[in-house]
Amino acid sequence: MRSYGQYCGVARALDVVGDRWSLLIVRELLARPCRFTDLLDGLPGIARNLLSERLRALQAAELVARDDDRYVLTDRGCALRPVLGELVRWSVPYMVHGAGEDEARGHWVGLAAEALFEGADLAGLGGLEIGVDADAELLTLRVLETEGLRAHVGPATAPDVRLRGSMEGVLAALTGLPAPQPATVEGDVARLRMLRERLPNPG
Repeated sequence: MRSYGQYCGVARALDVVGDRWSLLIVRELLARPCRFTDLLDGLPGIARNLLSERLRALQAAELVARDDDRYVLTDRGCALRPVLGELVRWSVPYMVHGAGEDEARGHWVGLAAEALFEGADLAGLGGLEIGVDADAELLTLRVLETEGLRAHVGPATAPDVRLRGSMEGVLAALTGLPAPQPATVEGDVARLRMLRERLPNPG
């Protein structure tokens, strides 16, 4: 990517992560370490050669590293988590119209949920575990006493609530965003409702 050539923090940051697809690669690696094929699946529309080019650039910037056959974020790359979280919260007015014909992946629920519940008062909900099956991808959401809502890819061990449906439907069940086909809900519906009621206004 050509530099903006400006001595400005925004410009310097965009010199590193402003290329198309770069932040979406970071999004994928925030969810879990990825093989090249995992990234291709999680980035519908990207060409193989362009993905290779972007990965090389992110490695050169020391945001991404190789761990055997997987790509992982470095500490510097992980430091972009709150940046993507702010983008998720900022995007809410653009999400209320639903997915339409856009692609979706189940594991995208994790980053969205973490970001949208950032700063929420989750007192009384500590230990709540939600097992998610979104578009045939399994992930777990947990409310931790000191860290808030956290997500990881993989099946829940002892979920209080199970959500099953499309990524859009699961996100709707968690947040109240619209979805033409709501997720099915099993388990402690009252605590899920309590969680949804604690969702901060993204402003």
